[in-house]
Amino acid sequence: MELPHATYFYTLAQIGIAFAGFATILMALRESRGRPMSKFDLWVAKSYIQSGLVTAVCAMLPPLLFALGLSETLTWQVASLMIGIPSLAMMLQAPGQWRARTDMPVRPRLWAQIGVGLIVNVALLFNAAGWPWRADGSFIMLAVSWNLFGFFAQFAESVNFFFENEER
Repeated sequence: MELPHATYFYTLAQIGIAFAGFATILMALRESRGRPMSKFDLWVAKSYIQSGLVTAVCAMLPPLLFALGLSETLTWQVASLMIGIPSLAMMLQAPGQWRARTDMPVRPRLWAQIGVGLIVNVALLFNAAGWPWRADGSFIMLAVSWNLFGFFAQFAESVNFFFENEER
């Protein structure tokens, strides 16, 4: 028996890997233009590569746990914890990492994405507890998808940083 929604999780994993690859290509294009990457550019690029790989791992985790013999409910609970806690930590660290690498203010759009991301990933902790609803895969699919969509939005905006001609 296969875990419900396994195809969706595998698709998310593939998209995450492709996203990491595009970020790598973007770095190579930037370097080929002869402009060195700043500390901020390197942090942004590293963040995108990591986010794609983290997305892939998070998406493959529920099917793996289920294949290892966990019940469906326990799979959703354990995966929720293993995805939610690191995701929350990454989001909470992002503004400080931004400030450590640039004098530019953290953009309101980033604050909004972090805010929604915190809500979505806190819901994963409730899912792990099985309270106030029974644990299921929908919150995991939402959280991994939201995290990926947030990275997509940031990536689309930061393409401008990588190809601008002026120094920041």
